Amino acid sequence: MSLLRLAFLVFAVMLAAGLAPARAASGPAPCTLQSTLWDDYGTVSAPGVRRDCGPDRWSLAGQRSWLFFDARAIAAAGRGPLEFNARTSRFDRIALHVRYADGATASVVRRGSQAMPYRAAGPDFYLTLPQRAAPPVEVAVAFDRLGFPTTLKTARPAPAGTGGWSTQTMLLIALFTGLALAPIVFNIAFFRVLRERFLLWHMTLAVCIILHTSLSSGLAFAVVPGISALAYGYLSQISFSVGILAATMFCLNFLEPEKTTRGDRRALLACAFWLPLFAAVSMAPVEWVRPWGSKLYFAGYLPVLLTYVVVLTRAWRRGSRAARFQTIAWMPIIACGFERVARGLGLYVGPMWLDQLLYLAIALELVITALGVADRFMIMRRERDWAQARAGAMEDAAQTDPLTGLSNRRGLENLLAGGGRRFTAAALIDIDHFKSVNDLHGHQAGDAVLCAAAAGLREGHGGVVARIGGEEFFLLIDRPDAAGTAERCRQALARRVAADVPQIPDPVSASGGLLIFESSTDGAALDFDRLFAEADRLLYAAKHSGRDCMVTDRWQQPDRPVIGAAAA
Repeated sequence: MSLLRLAFLVFAVMLAAGLAPARAASGPAPCTLQSTLWDDYGTVSAPGVRRDCGPDRWSLAGQRSWLFFDARAIAAAGRGPLEFNARTSRFDRIALHVRYADGATASVVRRGSQAMPYRAAGPDFYLTLPQRAAPPVEVAVAFDRLGFPTTLKTARPAPAGTGGWSTQTMLLIALFTGLALAPIVFNIAFFRVLRERFLLWHMTLAVCIILHTSLSSGLAFAVVPGISALAYGYLSQISFSVGILAATMFCLNFLEPEKTTRGDRRALLACAFWLPLFAAVSMAPVEWVRPWGSKLYFAGYLPVLLTYVVVLTRAWRRGSRAARFQTIAWMPIIACGFERVARGLGLYVGPMWLDQLLYLAIALELVITALGVADRFMIMRRERDWAQARAGAMEDAAQTDPLTGLSNRRGLENLLAGGGRRFTAAALIDIDHFKSVNDLHGHQAGDAVLCAAAAGLREGHGGVVARIGGEEFFLLIDRPDAAGTAERCRQALARRVAADVPQIPDPVSASGGLLIFESSTDGAALDFDRLFAEADRLLYAAKHSGRDCMVTDRWQQPDRPVIGAAAA
């Protein structure tokens, strides 16, 4: 079954369970009225002013949106002091007007930029109805430039001090919100090892989840009780929009590139640009946008949700391991997203537990996605270790003579540059008449001679042996008896060739040039080019002396010229 089918199946179950009458509160439904900002309570209460009490009355067409609760709705709320409760959203001003049985009226006015009184649990705010001896017979509430009709749909009179979510629910939501801290800590640790962008996007997503969940559940009110309605509305929308943007970019960077097509990546990238645009338009303080800004806000997420479904399904079918984690993690979120879009577009009014269900879906997403990130981290770390090992092997191969297994000139120069070892002498040894070996016995026999020579030179001299090129070998000796060690190595070469290459009847000898250092010298202090040139000079002297011998000289490293002194 595809992700799309699963998401719509879960959405259908939630929709069937959540369908409710036109309002979620108990008691008779309020009537509404849309007016200009110049219409006060006296104007809208005048005879002949018609109020909308139909099922489709939830509109934001006017600059001022009115709610009217009659005596029956007030009586259904209970006896004693009453409050007006509603879901918090963005508005410029709220005015609560109460008309009593004796004809008197009282008003409570708050601006959207002022701190609102909130419930200790849940996302609702409240205004206390002024008390008089006569009972109230009508409560009228006016919202100026209201951002979301949800506030109208959830509004209700209720006994003072009641309402809000249960302590157990708030504890669970606090626990779910706290879970979002774990991915932040883990991703910081992962990012120190692997500089991958999807880790940064996942941290951004976790931060937005903490902020949005704290606001939409009312947890933020306990920490910052002075949040205004305007700040709440903007922060809630911005955190949610940035969170979806971060989720989109996380998905784009988390899925394996070889498991997604260019079209998939372009679709996700388009969603990343689409979201800020629609969020900005829906939140724009422009009057002609506001009446339908909430529907635009929710409708803007519909193509994003569909893109998630299509991209993840296609990546799963291509064998993406990351897509499997993302599909399992995001399926509840996507289902809740479709439900919220349907509710936000005004298709129905759902119960409160649908909002609370989103927090459970977020908690599941955080846990499963964190497991997916950890799995991807381990895979990428194994790939990185394998790549480093291969690079190291290639580097070793580049510094090693493939025939003899000795270091080549590059490896020898790197060894000297690294320093750390002290040497007493250096020798350049060349196999005598090696060209005739190749000419008389073939290159295969010549290779065997070179391998035997390398083995002989390695026998017990206690230093470094490198093949410089052709039949030339360079020795760095670290023993006090440098002359004796070099001579033993030269003779061991001839013995090993005679033992390992019996098809060559004539003995193979070697000549060498030995430079004995004035004092034990660190390898990093040696100038290899000068050292090689001097050893080569001694080698040619040995060749001209009849071969099969070693010519020795003493060596003192010349001081390297100082740039300033040379210029002077």
